[in-house]
Amino acid sequence: MTLAIAATLAACGRSEPRSLQYFESHLEEARDIVAACENDTHRGDECQNASIAIETAEAREKFKRFRGK
Repeated sequence: MTLAIAATLAACGRSEPRSLQYFESHLEEARDIVAACENDTHRGDECQNASIAIETAEAREKFKRFRGK
């Protein structure tokens, strides 16, 4: 329910989608947006930005593990 409210407020209050850099700094929010996009309760450029931010963060973590850090 919280996600539905957030998606509704995001649609009403924002004229521009949040950026990739925003989602890189707010990964939990990015995960929520991606989940909302997958069940069609959220649409637009934020879906792509959030998805790329998550993929980038996961790739960085994978690389760190590969290097043993």
